[in-house]
Amino acid sequence: MTWNFRITVRGRFSGLDEEQRLSLRAAQDDHDMLSASFSPEGTFLYTPELVNYQHRYLVTSDEADRDDAETLAGIRAEELSAADLASRGLGGTTMSVSAVCVEDFKVRPRARR
Repeated sequence: MTWNFRITVRGRFSGLDEEQRLSLRAAQDDHDMLSASFSPEGTFLYTPELVNYQHRYLVTSDEADRDDAETLAGIRAEELSAADLASRGLGGTTMSVSAVCVEDFKVRPRARR
């Protein structure tokens, strides 16, 4: 079976210099928490205070066991998050990784009017 997970990697910036802070603040509108989405490429989000950040990923796994699939998806998302920070020249520490299985979503039928 194929499992799809929405993974949120939450972290804390570390060692930001003044140039990095100015650059992040200038791009804040592109990384606002309210315009976030989950995608295979990931979405990088942070607060204006430049303390915390998030990466949101949609990760697919073909593991037979759901728990194994979730664990591996979380590890993959954490690796992607670290690589993204490094590619931006930023430092940070992962604080938590959470996963939601898309197949667990329940869709309610629309109410008739």
